[in-house]
Amino acid sequence: MTCNMLQVENNLGRSLVIDHSAAGANKFRQIDHRSIESIVFHNTKYSIKKGAKTEEVEKAAKDVPKWNTAKLAVGNWFSGTSYYQAVEDKGD
Repeated sequence: MTCNMLQVENNLGRSLVIDHSAAGANKFRQIDHRSIESIVFHNTKYSIKKGAKTEEVEKAAKDVPKWNTAKLAVGNWFSGTSYYQAVEDKGD
């Protein structure tokens, strides 16, 4: 699940998140902390379960976009991003 955390409820052991891949108008979800197996934060994967193997997420090249710009559409959560290509460099 690709999501952003909004609020942590420590008493219930759940977090309120917005699920970016959910279809429909309501994208709010609650995640039980006991069901989390791994979290990717700043390109590093953290495994929480015992006996899990840790692995580093492959980093993309800096000059390659992180997603396919042909798939961007109105309502897509990446739609506000624009890429520009410099044609000429005039010093600083």
